Amino acid sequence: MVAAENLAVQFFDAAARFQDSVAFQIKRDGRYLRWSYGEVADQAHRLATFLRQIQISPGDRVALLAENRPEWCVAYLGIVAAGATAVPLDVQLGGQELENLLHHSESRAIVVSEAELGKVQPIIARLPSRPQVILLDEKAPAGSYTLAEILQSSPKGPLPSVPSESTASILYTSGTTGSPKGVILTHRNLVANSSGVRALGFCGPEDNLLALLPLHHVYPFMITFVTPLLAGARVTFLQSLKPPDLLQCMRETGVSILVGVPQLLTLLHRGIFQEVQKRPRPLRLLFGLLLGLAGAVQAYLQRNPGPLLFPQIHRRFGGRLRLISSGGAKLDPAVGRDLHRLGFPVLEGYGLTETSPVVTFNPPQKPRFRSVGVPLPDVQVRIVDPGPDGVGEIAIQGPNVMQGYFKDPQETAKSFRDGWFLSGDLGYLDAEGYLYITGRRKEVIVLSTGKNIYPEEVEAHFRKSPYIKEICLIGSAELGDSRTDGLAALVVPNFDYLREKRVTNSEDMIRWEMENLSRELPAYKRPTRLEILKDPLPRTRIGKIQRHLVREMFLREAAAPAAVDEGLPPSHADQLLWESPVTRKILAVLPVVGRKKHGIRLDDSLELDLGLDSLSRIELVVALEDLFGIDLPAEIGSELFTVRDVARKVQEHLGERAESVKAERETLRPSWSEILVGEPPEAVQAEITAGKTRWALVVSLLSHRLLRLLFGLFCRFRVHGLAHVPDRGPYLITTNHASYIDAFAIGAALPFRIVRHLYFLGFQQFFQHPVTAMFGRAYRVIHVDAETHLFQALRAAAQILRQGEILCIFPEGARSVDGAIKPFKKGGGILAKEMNLPLLPARILGSFEIWPRHKAYPRPHPLTIIFGPPVTVQELLAEAPIPPGADLYQVIAARLQDRVAALAA
Repeated sequence: MVAAENLAVQFFDAAARFQDSVAFQIKRDGRYLRWSYGEVADQAHRLATFLRQIQISPGDRVALLAENRPEWCVAYLGIVAAGATAVPLDVQLGGQELENLLHHSESRAIVVSEAELGKVQPIIARLPSRPQVILLDEKAPAGSYTLAEILQSSPKGPLPSVPSESTASILYTSGTTGSPKGVILTHRNLVANSSGVRALGFCGPEDNLLALLPLHHVYPFMITFVTPLLAGARVTFLQSLKPPDLLQCMRETGVSILVGVPQLLTLLHRGIFQEVQKRPRPLRLLFGLLLGLAGAVQAYLQRNPGPLLFPQIHRRFGGRLRLISSGGAKLDPAVGRDLHRLGFPVLEGYGLTETSPVVTFNPPQKPRFRSVGVPLPDVQVRIVDPGPDGVGEIAIQGPNVMQGYFKDPQETAKSFRDGWFLSGDLGYLDAEGYLYITGRRKEVIVLSTGKNIYPEEVEAHFRKSPYIKEICLIGSAELGDSRTDGLAALVVPNFDYLREKRVTNSEDMIRWEMENLSRELPAYKRPTRLEILKDPLPRTRIGKIQRHLVREMFLREAAAPAAVDEGLPPSHADQLLWESPVTRKILAVLPVVGRKKHGIRLDDSLELDLGLDSLSRIELVVALEDLFGIDLPAEIGSELFTVRDVARKVQEHLGERAESVKAERETLRPSWSEILVGEPPEAVQAEITAGKTRWALVVSLLSHRLLRLLFGLFCRFRVHGLAHVPDRGPYLITTNHASYIDAFAIGAALPFRIVRHLYFLGFQQFFQHPVTAMFGRAYRVIHVDAETHLFQALRAAAQILRQGEILCIFPEGARSVDGAIKPFKKGGGILAKEMNLPLLPARILGSFEIWPRHKAYPRPHPLTIIFGPPVTVQELLAEAPIPPGADLYQVIAARLQDRVAALAA
């Protein structure tokens, strides 16, 4: 007799009911192969019989090492039907890690795919258990068996009686390189968890689930294997995570349930909404209205109008997708809410390997997107040792909770208190029993002030920026910074989005985005340090950030940057590009303008690896023009992100001459005095000339009077130091920047006899509104795009100054997030030194309070402008000794910043 809570018996019962229905399908060689429930049951029974024939007894461990495929599932069912214990292992384990786990589990057999066989064979002889090898594929080495041979030759013999408390699986959660930690899950654990999930109506015989995540992990194991199989559903396997392959599979097979992790859902969400942003404005507005309507209908009528309101999006996903399951990590609530409104309800849950794994699920009819839902039937959750805010450790009790850790009674004892499993996670329950996760107990960042920071919560807030792909928050002290007690943000930019927006200075953009988002957080949750990373953050197979590895990786690279190999890139196309005469000459230029002198590769980022900022890119472009004797477009700097981009663009412009090109002259760092000599484009010259017409002067005078009146009425406008301001140019006014109104405030502070000779350089996007455009014309704001046309901007500035005019610049490059003066960039230093110009420092006080960058509208507040005495470049450089090798332009900028900061009312 076999217990009713035996997983194999439960499956054989389901197979009898759904014998002819498809259980599994996978696409191979362009066509789908399918296994019916009857076929799976037959194959599992034959394998179980064979295992007994080779002396695998109930309780023996059998390892399973293979990629996701139907045969994996057949093998698992055969193992448990034989009464043995399945030990699923990660195919990404290294040889030593794999040996550790096989040795610890004392596996007597190992079921392996051909792709993993090479890793297993050297290990077998060193294992005391000398496990038998069963290959899932056609060819097996001597002394091994293939699944195909077993299915052909093995009969279906009697199966053993397996009690429900017998161990079905040992799942290893950590300790792969040190002390292994194997979770013991019984048949009763797995059957109970599957029953609880099915009780929510998760899936039925009409459903087709897409299996993307590795089955050795308990979340996809339960949700895309055990549960659908006991419900009579179909499981489709896809071994690619590329969005085009995913969407094609969903359309071809009619997937109704997608099981994923937050990273995947965020990717799909971003793809949908980025596509919407490309549509005309009326369609974007309509989409927003329909999204709001869908949310209202779902909230008040408990209906899902998404398929009717967004049929095109649903067709893109195959037209049958009715549910998305998310687990393994915390999902951004905004992503879940948006997908739900689009007609794809997201069933987010919470669980651990030790709980088989599901503890809670969000009910589809009443989801709460910041919560992980309510406990499954027969599962109890309580909060242990809650603090004043109700947050404490989550404790769990129920038939899904593990028996303990394999061969580790001490760790087992530490994990339980009075019969309750202590999860190590922190959270709280609301009045209706919904669970909210705040973080892992061991990952909480505790500041010296006693404040607790849950990093996942803050990271989710910053991931709202499309420029941020990944972010990991770590206490500054953990990165060896004892000077500050705060948060360090390690950010991987979304390079594809940066490229699409033609943003080359990723650090500046991400700093800008994070400063804006930080305004919405309490001060203690705002990162005080930003580090930009190029490589993806280390994660588990289901997407959780491995914070200890992130920290180790950063500290290791900071202490000793990894040496790079200057060898040939792997692809044939890259090899040809690498060996081309053009690339070899470019490799001689890059060390001249960048910080990296050796080991440059095609994949190197111009910004992150070579240290090129916007101005260095101009030097690079000019050096390339001189080296190859070509004229490159002014905006090309915004199209260059990697060394590969540089080589390809130069080759494109050389055309047929690329193979025979010779350098025009020796590779030298270009002189800024030469760079500034060129004329800006005709459109920019026209703007400069237009500012001198009689009509422009009339408009300028009227605007000047109006602004002085408005500032006087609403801002108690005060101006100090006018005696320092020369009547005629050329000279540079350099001032701090904290508000939209700064340029207008400087203009209003000066007498009109000076204003009529005054110009500003302004970011183009700030002067597209009719009001700002009008005042921009009145104050001779020359519109430039700082990312794509900085080259033109500098030449425009030089031309204005050569004509004897006055130019006002904001050396910080962006408005301050908090009113404090940010470091001055060296553009002003370049203009002043190369053109031998005097500099007039000015300080604006009060503009931040009037209209900071995070506010939609201005408000009254006192406004003061202070002008300091003019200073020459020679005087700035003579103020103090200059460190050897220092950038003189940056020295000028820094000392000028000190002069501006010293000005006070």
